[in-house]
Amino acid sequence: MADLRPWEILESRTVSSDRWLTHTLEHVRLPSGYEISEYHVLNQNDFCLMVAVTANGDVPLVRQYKHGARDVVLEFPAGLVEDDEAPEAAAARELLEETGFAGRMHCAGTLLTGPSRNRNLAHVFVILDAEQVCEPEPEETEQIEVVMTPLARLPGLVGEGAIRDLGSLATYARARAAFPDLGWEG
Repeated sequence: MADLRPWEILESRTVSSDRWLTHTLEHVRLPSGYEISEYHVLNQNDFCLMVAVTANGDVPLVRQYKHGARDVVLEFPAGLVEDDEAPEAAAARELLEETGFAGRMHCAGTLLTGPSRNRNLAHVFVILDAEQVCEPEPEETEQIEVVMTPLARLPGLVGEGAIRDLGSLATYARARAAFPDLGWEG
């Protein structure tokens, strides 16, 4: 049987750190006694992803350029949880900034973002009875196009690969599991 205890951290040093990311190298010892002298770990703020559903069953998706992918991506609204902020507050703030929508917030779960190297979490929220209460006000680094999409169209967008980033796919799965009777199939 495998020994699934946490690894012992023998030494840790910060390689780089800024507002967005802290990269550390850890010298670790596994329960078996095997040592890894340079195990890379990334620390970032938690983030939230939101599936907002209007009373008539539409969902605001966002289309924006993502420099890491060097491509325009269709995804659910998302954003970082600030250091002094609760995930639900961050979700409400980010949804409003990116889409102008607000509504009744429900937590649909928390996800590990990349448990081999990342120590942050992704918080998934479903917002019911969402209404556009203002114009979007994205950050200066964001150029966002809001794409109103029928909820019943989401399975097709997932199936055909139009929604293809891991965060949005996991968000879709969590939201659908948490609210199976919402009207996903029309």
